Amino acid sequence: MAAQCATDSDDNPLWQYALAVYAKPGVAQHLLLGQDSLGLDVLWCLTALWLAEQKQALTLALMQQVAYDEWRSSMIVPLRALRYRCDKTRDAALRKALLAAELAAEKRGIALLYAGVESNDDIVPVEDCDVDELVRGNLSVLTGDQEWVGNMVEFLQ
Repeated sequence: MAAQCATDSDDNPLWQYALAVYAKPGVAQHLLLGQDSLGLDVLWCLTALWLAEQKQALTLALMQQVAYDEWRSSMIVPLRALRYRCDKTRDAALRKALLAAELAAEKRGIALLYAGVESNDDIVPVEDCDVDELVRGNLSVLTGDQEWVGNMVEFLQ
């Protein structure tokens, strides 16, 4: 994820949080490992982490985000697939352009998730909960791989 101008229309607290967390040592690599080996959606992982910071639980009901799902399947995933098909050396310029397009699509995806979460009545606020415990719980909604979840918690500390 690349830093973006704060005046962009898709700028929101989730985007700012995602940029900050993604930049932490080891986090980006671990998220991409989860994406590539477990099929995790990095943007949902970042949203789950942000919700934990907001003392809110991620639920299956909250994950019903049709606008985001459609955007992801029609824009993010195809752009990523095209980028992966490029040779890193021979197609470097094209690969770079596709990466920029993919990042722009991800930023729009975060905006859709933010709008969907903020307008959702299924948000479950958690009063007296350890943030690390809430992070574990939120990520566990996305994956049953507790080793991956535990490693993510360690990277965040």
